[in-house]
Amino acid sequence: MITILFVCTGNTCRSPMASALLLKKWQEKSENLKPGEIQVWSAGLVTHDDLPASPQAIEAMREEGIDISLHRSSHLRESHIREADLILTMTTSQRDNMLDRFPDIDAYLYTLGEFTGDEAGEVLDPYGQDMDTYRRSLSQLKLLVDRLIIKIIEWR
Repeated sequence: MITILFVCTGNTCRSPMASALLLKKWQEKSENLKPGEIQVWSAGLVTHDDLPASPQAIEAMREEGIDISLHRSSHLRESHIREADLILTMTTSQRDNMLDRFPDIDAYLYTLGEFTGDEAGEVLDPYGQDMDTYRRSLSQLKLLVDRLIIKIIEWR
């Protein structure tokens, strides 16, 4: 089993959207991929536990047919890191923050863009923005998650 950890700042927008997208797309490809082959978590660098996903993130994902209304934030813990096979942040600054705190994880820590070959792109932070910004962020995530699945298949 591969355990993937998505990390963003607050764990109320991007990382829960990425997690839910990956799980849905993995299930859609279940003729080739077994559901038990992957475990997906998300966490935030600067958050409190048990915050709900932002209403706009819930709405944007609902438009994709995915319900994240039960999501609750999780502050990044060392246990998350120890159990992950791959850690993907939304931005370079988040990746660098994690490397400063946990220097021994550089072998399996990337931005989502780096790991999927889109090194120039960082995932737009929609927090506090309008629905169009959430949709643009989600659009980025959809493209990157599609690429991520290809990389995971190659990796395993």
